[in-house]
Amino acid sequence: MSGFYSPLIVSRQTGPHKNLAKLVCKHQQSRHLNSIPGHVHDAFEKADQFVDGAPVVLDSGCGTGESSYRLAKQFPDFIVIGVDKSRVRLQRSHQYGAVPDNLQLIQSDCVHFWRLIKQANWQIQRHYLFYPNPWPKPGHIQRRWHGHPVFPELLALGGLLTMRTNWLIYAQEFALALEMILSQPCSVTLLQPMEAMTPFERKYLKSGHPLYQVVADLPP
Repeated sequence: MSGFYSPLIVSRQTGPHKNLAKLVCKHQQSRHLNSIPGHVHDAFEKADQFVDGAPVVLDSGCGTGESSYRLAKQFPDFIVIGVDKSRVRLQRSHQYGAVPDNLQLIQSDCVHFWRLIKQANWQIQRHYLFYPNPWPKPGHIQRRWHGHPVFPELLALGGLLTMRTNWLIYAQEFALALEMILSQPCSVTLLQPMEAMTPFERKYLKSGHPLYQVVADLPP
């Protein structure tokens, strides 16, 4: 068990951040995003050619790609695109065997990659965010996806959005941010997966962590 143990997230926050609503409104009304680097355009062009107008399942922050492999097998009629900024993590994907015909793993920064997806009008059917970095320090709220300026762009991709985390406060904030933008109720559910989708999920399950999920059917 010691090799799999992961400590629970510790934070000075005891509930959703006090500035969450102000940040969400600010980013919804005025988006100050940097220009997109050339290497991201190159990575996107490769992915766009692979997609070729087909419906897409997007796995953002896919890490080693295990979840992307599983999604490709779960949704054989869709193109699955796994995106992670770490080349080192993606290079470990070979351990999962031959790459399914409907899967492509891309090294890129989601912040910029999502914007290019929106510009290209991909048909996003499902979008997964498995265990994003929680950034638990209160001062790092703008590094969490729901507090980041790119959050409205993320939601504008559409599809069935699923986010999983082992930190309840992150899930609560994510759901609140969704409610503010979508003007509809969004709940946090306790998750008990039969089989782990990612290495982190496997480690958290073995460590006895409660797991949380937020799902939202986004308008196209």
